[in-house]
Amino acid sequence: MLDTSLDSTNFYFLVAVIQGVLLSILIIFQKSFNKPNLFFGLLILLFSFSLLHMMLEDSIPGFNAQFPIPMDFTLAFGPLAYHHILQVKNPLRELKKMDLMHFFPSILIDGIFFFISRSYLGNNPKWANEHTNLILTIATIIIAIGVIQLTLYTYLIYKEFNDTKQVLREFTKVQRWLTYLLISWCILIVFLVITVSVVLIYIEEFDNYNHLVYKPLCAIIGLLIYILGYSYLVKYSSIIRSYMDKVKKFNFTNEELEEKKKLVLIAIEQDELFKDPQITLAKLAGHLGWPIYILSSMLNEVLKTNFNDLINKYRIDRFKQLISSPDVKKYSIAGLGLEVGFSSKASFYRAFKKETGITPTEYINSKD
Repeated sequence: MLDTSLDSTNFYFLVAVIQGVLLSILIIFQKSFNKPNLFFGLLILLFSFSLLHMMLEDSIPGFNAQFPIPMDFTLAFGPLAYHHILQVKNPLRELKKMDLMHFFPSILIDGIFFFISRSYLGNNPKWANEHTNLILTIATIIIAIGVIQLTLYTYLIYKEFNDTKQVLREFTKVQRWLTYLLISWCILIVFLVITVSVVLIYIEEFDNYNHLVYKPLCAIIGLLIYILGYSYLVKYSSIIRSYMDKVKKFNFTNEELEEKKKLVLIAIEQDELFKDPQITLAKLAGHLGWPIYILSSMLNEVLKTNFNDLINKYRIDRFKQLISSPDVKKYSIAGLGLEVGFSSKASFYRAFKKETGITPTEYINSKD
C-alpha cells in the first residue's frame, strides 16, 4: 500500500503550496489584469508546484516512477521573472513569438523528457535499480543546467533593471521591488550551486542523505512563495500598476520619455524661453507642439518639478552667470533680474530666496 503520510515539516510545506496556489490566482486575476501580474503569478504557481513535487518525492518512495506527471518546471523560473521585469520596464511592450523560445527548454526537459524518462523507469524498475547512480548523475546534470540558466537570467534581469532610466517618480518604488527579486534570485542560485557541487561529490551516498538537500531547498522555495508572493500582492502590485498607468498615459516608453525630457530642457535653455517674462505653460506647450496636459504631466512626473520652479531655476542660473561678467556693474540687481526674465524685483527676490535660501544681494556680497 502507498504510504502518503507527511512528517511535520512536509505538512508545513504543503500549507505553503496551498497558499502559493491561492496567491498566484489572486495575483493573476486582480481587478486590473496586466502582463506583469500574469508572469509573476505564474512564477509563484510554479514555485508552488515545484515545492509540492519535492515534498511528495521526499515523502512517497518511488513517487516519480509511480506518478510521472511533470510538476517541477524549474527551467521556467528565469524566463517568467525576466518577462515580468520586461513588462514592468515597458508596459507598452507587446509579446512576440520569439518570447516563447525562452520557455522551450522547460517544455522540452521539465515536461517531455521528464514524462518519457519517468514512464520508462516506472515500467522498468529492475533497470532503474541497477543504474541508480546513472539516473542520479543525469538528474544532477539537469539541475546544473537549471542553475546555469537561472544564473544567466539573473544577469539579464540585472541588466534590464540597471538599464532602466529612472524617468517617473514611481520608479524609485518599483526599483525596490526589483531589488528584492534580484536578492531572492541570488540566494536561490547560491544554494543550488552549493547543493549541486555536494551532490556530485557524494552522489553514491545521496539516497541516504537526500533529506539534507530537499528540506533546505523546500524551505527556501516556501519562503520565496511567502515573502515575494505576499509582498507583491499587498504592496508592489499596486505600485507597479500605478507606474504602468502613468507610462501608458504618456503613450511613450521610458527611452522616449527621456528624449521628450531633453526636448523640454532644450526649448527652455537653448531657445532661451525662460527670458520671456510672459512665458506660460501654454506658450511652452505651443512651442513644443504638445497638448498642455502632456507637458504638465511631463514636468511633474519626469522632471519632478512644476513649471514656475523650473523656469525660475534657469533664470537664477543665468543671473549667476551675468554677475560674473566684467560689465555687470552697469546693471542694478533689479535690472539683472528683469534681464533674465523676471517681471518684477519682488518676484525676482522671492524666487531667488526660495531657490538658494539667500537674497540676490547676499549672494553677490558672498562673491566679493
